[in-house]
Amino acid sequence: MPRNGVRRSVFAALVTVALLVVPAACSDSSPQSEPSPSATAAPPVTGAPAADCAAASELKTSLETLAKVEPLQDGLTALNAAMTNAKSSLDAAAASASAALQPAVASVKTAFSALEAATSGLSADNLRQKAPEIKTALQQVGTATSSFATTLTQSCPGS
Repeated sequence: MPRNGVRRSVFAALVTVALLVVPAACSDSSPQSEPSPSATAAPPVTGAPAADCAAASELKTSLETLAKVEPLQDGLTALNAAMTNAKSSLDAAAASASAALQPAVASVKTAFSALEAATSGLSADNLRQKAPEIKTALQQVGTATSSFATTLTQSCPGS
């Protein structure tokens, strides 16, 4: 029996040493390989940078929400909230958009400007009168959003 106890102790000591040495050996090689990926990840060769893709993806989401607003049913508050959110996202995306995304963002800006013009001076009193013009502008935003979404998918895989 004493031999089994010694064997177990030796085996336990070897396992402990192996568990301590293996992670240390792996961690020694990690710092050497970490700087290389971060150095190569900074200038992307293809696609847009992650920050550009995040802003563009947020813009796509806010535009999709805006395009679904029906002013007569949803009301001025819903329209104004969706427009404010889309405008904020559009400004952020325009400021950070990569060269690949710039034309699509410009197209969205044009459609959004038409919507802003259509909603200029909008009130509860003239909502029914301006509704057809707003609906047309929202459809243009929807078309620009579809084109933008296609470009986003190509430039930012996974978006």
